[in-house]
Amino acid sequence: MRKGFVIGLLLLLGVGIPLPAFAQIRRSTESRTGKEYSLKDYLWYGGFFGLGLGGGGFSSVFSINLSPMVGYKILPPFSIGPRVGITYTYQKIQGVRAFNLFDTEVALFGRLHIFRGFFIHGEIGTRSDQYVETNGTDFRKTSRTRPVQLAGIGYNFSGGRGGAGQEVAILYDFFIGNDINAFENPWQYRFAFTFGF
Repeated sequence: MRKGFVIGLLLLLGVGIPLPAFAQIRRSTESRTGKEYSLKDYLWYGGFFGLGLGGGGFSSVFSINLSPMVGYKILPPFSIGPRVGITYTYQKIQGVRAFNLFDTEVALFGRLHIFRGFFIHGEIGTRSDQYVETNGTDFRKTSRTRPVQLAGIGYNFSGGRGGAGQEVAILYDFFIGNDINAFENPWQYRFAFTFGF
């Protein structure tokens, strides 16, 4: 839990630096160089898409996930921004029925470009999960809301030079890792597309 708190604190400190102050610094610097400030020069876009299939015992699962994000380059190697995600899961349980489950997620990320295409990525936010619960005879859909506390490393194949690119990342969810009642895997593997990173 302490690691998640430290990551969250570092992200909040990075986010707490007022963007208008950076914009003012850029404007004064750019007015001396003659270049005009343009917000789009400091934004990059990305997102990942996932499909999942599984089965075993008396159930089968199909899921689809979409998660876009937008980054703002506070400094050339450091950016912050929002990420949202939605996951639809169809779970069929033999002899019972099928369940339609929706998960939503909102997070704020910080990303540091460290060397060539390598970057460090952290996120804090919240997630609402729906899942099937049973007492052995009855099945029902239920939900919970939990924190998102992710940190990890990735590689962007555009090398941080802008333009279109793809990236892979591995992230660890500290909340799930420290929750003894969690049934999810704390490791997340992402394959994403980016533009302008």
